[in-house]
Amino acid sequence: MNPLSQVITKTGYGYRLRNGATISHLLYMDDIKLYAKSERDIDSLIHTTRIDSSDIGMSFGLEKCSRMVTKRGRVVRTEGVSLPEGTIADIEDSYKYLGIPQANGNLELATRKAATAKYLQRVRQVLRSQLNGKNKTRAINSYALPVIRYPAGIIRWPKEEIQTTDVKTRKLLTMHGGFHPKSSTLRLYASRKDGGRGLVSVRATVQDETSKLHEYIKEKAPTDDVLRECLRQWGTEDEALEEGPSWEDKPLHGMYHRTITEVADLKKSYQWLERAGLQDSTEALILAAQEQALSTRAIEAQIYHTRQDPRCRLCKEAPETIQHITAGCKMLAGKAYMERHNQVAGIVYRNICAEYGLETPRSKWETPPKVVENDRAKILWDFQIQTDKMVMANQPDIMIIDKGQRKAVVVDVAVPSDGNIRKKEHEKLEKYQGLREELERAWKVKVTVVPVVVGALGAVTPKLDEWLQQIPGTTSDISVQKCAVLGTARILRRTLKLPGLW
Repeated sequence: MNPLSQVITKTGYGYRLRNGATISHLLYMDDIKLYAKSERDIDSLIHTTRIDSSDIGMSFGLEKCSRMVTKRGRVVRTEGVSLPEGTIADIEDSYKYLGIPQANGNLELATRKAATAKYLQRVRQVLRSQLNGKNKTRAINSYALPVIRYPAGIIRWPKEEIQTTDVKTRKLLTMHGGFHPKSSTLRLYASRKDGGRGLVSVRATVQDETSKLHEYIKEKAPTDDVLRECLRQWGTEDEALEEGPSWEDKPLHGMYHRTITEVADLKKSYQWLERAGLQDSTEALILAAQEQALSTRAIEAQIYHTRQDPRCRLCKEAPETIQHITAGCKMLAGKAYMERHNQVAGIVYRNICAEYGLETPRSKWETPPKVVENDRAKILWDFQIQTDKMVMANQPDIMIIDKGQRKAVVVDVAVPSDGNIRKKEHEKLEKYQGLREELERAWKVKVTVVPVVVGALGAVTPKLDEWLQQIPGTTSDISVQKCAVLGTARILRRTLKLPGLW
């Protein structure tokens, strides 16, 4: 196709721009668009193109070709141009060049409406799918947003339309349970490794594409007269995205992040967003809980001022905050918290049994037997251990006695409030020191105490992975973290009686 471009240039036909540059054609792969100053000249270019195309064994797709003649800015109707293969007629309403509708100029409004409608259609399609939360976000970014990205920078996109489209996107997410209406919008667009949802906004997409295109034109303009004229008509510089406060700095939405910063490994605490594969509704619920966006009685009384009594609906004692519901209510401690605790401990237990070839519970809801044993090891589940000297803490969650290596591991699990994970880890170590000393004296084995502490909303200490490596078997930090988060989601849904998807 390059020789064809050179032949067209040598004809001398074309349209002269204000800065003196002449443009005769645009060419991309096998799509060509011709320009000339008069009807006679454009016909000559069409014939030249036809002859040269025939010489290299190519033919016109006449059904895809059309011609437009304008005089003083008005489109003039003609009978078209006759070729041996047929006639190239005038365009009817508009034509597309590289997917962009055009006529006497770009049809910007029609293009924006069509792109926006297609984008929202694809967003709905993704949200109705069975993908998990992370993959829905990735699908929107890679399947829906390119519809907006392609014409961005070529046509102008008003700020109001961009904002409206982003609002519609968030409304669709809320309708399908993927975003809490009072959650942080800033966090929705933050990356998942930083604790966000990883969605790319329409605003960022348009701005990014426009800036890149503008940057390219500025770079090439000094050596290209046509691009220099394009740059002149472009006008003012692009507006950069305004850097506002991050979601971590928000008084309410950022409270959780600031609370765990001192006690948790932030990267590991947010890893469930990338690796757990949770449903988008569960992701949205947990993040809304972290951001204090759920309507607990304390929030309704102190923030929204819609009720008088902020006390817990169950225990009627402490203020009903997210921290209280997830880890501090005595009415939930007997069953709901214990159920969550046993689910986390059960993951560790099953991995230990698999390591030693012992029979594992058939279901994660099945309570393990108090004692299982073979010639390699003995595993105790919530078993009260008798010692010669009285020890107050003598009933750990799991006790492993490795017969071959003459060692024992005491494992105790806790799912406290996220701000207390470091304190709880230290308490577990101190709690079982007496039992460790007694067992080492009486059983003549090396005893290790291992605390497994995961915050109710997913926060983990920097040493969690190190502790898990001391337990026989292969228990990953993400598996216990995911289990704790799912348990908390169940507690929140039951306690707050969330309507519909919330």
